[in-house]
Amino acid sequence: MLAIERWGNDGGDELIHSERGSTAQERAIKIRKGVDSMRHQEKIKIQRRRRRKLFWLFAAAAVLALLLEEQAAVLYVLSTLAVCGLLVVLAFSNLVASDAKTQTVAIREAADEINTNSRALASAT
Repeated sequence: MLAIERWGNDGGDELIHSERGSTAQERAIKIRKGVDSMRHQEKIKIQRRRRRKLFWLFAAAAVLALLLEEQAAVLYVLSTLAVCGLLVVLAFSNLVASDAKTQTVAIREAADEINTNSRALASAT
């Protein structure tokens, strides 16, 4: 059941109350907040992309400057550190996958053992 409250002489200001007590204005505010938060999330994504682009641009410029300055020793150190970082990332990502596989294998082995034991008990009786 909807009830309309009006105030003022022109009747332009009105609230529509539903059975639950929330007004149309409150719902509109909630919808606007949802849209604003989506816009905010999009802005954050765009800022992250910009930062990432600037980082890679700066890194490429630094490597180019080191190449032009013929600083091979510094490039060797930087490339070694980059490869080590990549290997660490790969190791941790593989650990998560191997843990899941190990857990799945252990569960299957336990289920097979229970199944075998129950068959042995059934045939013994």
